[in-house]
Amino acid sequence: MKTITRIPNYVVDWTDKYFHHSAFDVPVKYPSKKVVGFLAQFKKSQKAKLYRGINYYNGDNRGITSWTYDLEVAKRYAKELKGKVFSKEFLATQVLLDTTLLSYDQKKQLGYDYKIDDKEVLILN
Repeated sequence: MKTITRIPNYVVDWTDKYFHHSAFDVPVKYPSKKVVGFLAQFKKSQKAKLYRGINYYNGDNRGITSWTYDLEVAKRYAKELKGKVFSKEFLATQVLLDTTLLSYDQKKQLGYDYKIDDKEVLILN
């Protein structure tokens, strides 16, 4: 993977909004083809088994959903509102962004500034 020093504003604008709105289960507009194309470099080429804590507030989310590699993270999200944990395998073509492939600086640029790294993977639905 090549090293990106500066991520374009059109990508930052979308990801920053996603990471800050999705934390409150606020729907975010689907990313443009240009954003999807740029983020394609931040995903693995093989299938990934991921987990998601689903509760009353996020069970109906459609466009983009957040999953994690870490079962304990999914349990934490499910437990907050008496939800359930689901696991599923996703093809690389279903992944929008795998945050585990980002450097610390790239995460900050994209607005992924959580205190705890949830090993988040954004899935296109």
